[in-house]
Amino acid sequence: MSIMAEAERLVSAGRRDEAVALIKHAADQGDCEALYAVANWRLFGLYGKRDLNAAHLLLDRAVVKNHVESIRTKAILLANGSGVPANAATAETMLAAIRLTDPHAALQLDFAHDMPTLAEFAVNAAHSLSSTPDIRYYPGLLNARECNYLTGMAQPQLRPSFVTDPATGAHMPHPVRSSTGMSFGPTHEDLVVRRINERIAWVSDTDVACGEPLHILHYSPGQQYRPHTDAIPGEPNQRCWTVLIYLNSDYIGGETSFPKLGIDYRGATGDALIFSNVDADGRADMATLHAGLPVISGVKWLATRWIRARPYHPWY
Repeated sequence: MSIMAEAERLVSAGRRDEAVALIKHAADQGDCEALYAVANWRLFGLYGKRDLNAAHLLLDRAVVKNHVESIRTKAILLANGSGVPANAATAETMLAAIRLTDPHAALQLDFAHDMPTLAEFAVNAAHSLSSTPDIRYYPGLLNARECNYLTGMAQPQLRPSFVTDPATGAHMPHPVRSSTGMSFGPTHEDLVVRRINERIAWVSDTDVACGEPLHILHYSPGQQYRPHTDAIPGEPNQRCWTVLIYLNSDYIGGETSFPKLGIDYRGATGDALIFSNVDADGRADMATLHAGLPVISGVKWLATRWIRARPYHPWY
């Protein structure tokens, strides 16, 4: 029986502490699966404090033994600069070493190879919908293949939109958003997602380090995002900009509506809508109240990136 299988048996028997101790001991002894498990614990702050440096050291020990999952995870963290300086070239080299045995590595490399660099990317001219607040759209920020990559990677990870009840700590349906969704956090912001985030930063004239993880929303018929603002009350590192990318167009309804401005917008596949969330003094601008209107038929896919005033990282 493998170390991980034995640990699962212990957890099933209610002996979690023994399982954790077993895996930590196996990692100390150099077991690759255990090294990978403990590295993830350090990344996410499980069974001890979050420690990105320790996570990288653990992954490195498994990488030199050609552990595929560790190589892929290390490459993704290198691509987006989590705990280490971003280095896409080294990430690509690591993924190339496992592309024959790891489908995700091969998929990333194939997509990344075909994506234009920022120096090569030619964005269509902006179209203004409002000057105050600043609302504009860019046709074709992503191509259909890039949109399909995001929806394909997001599909298995979609979860209902929930919030936490502050009184009980229990999950409850989101009062504003009835969609399903997921986020490309640091362990999922691979080469392709990273390049998309860099493109979003470039077209919005912001620093890629200021963006929250790219969030994917999936709306079925009848689902919607009720009127809301994206600025967060009392937040010192405010969400200054929102970027929405329409990942498909084969649905009816689902327009992005700004009711105070009388603006309804629906993008074609790959179009981006960019708007400011704050006024000239950096305060929440209520004129940016907006909604995702109910989908009437088909399904709507949307990518959202909220951009902060200063660098933001979900692990810091």
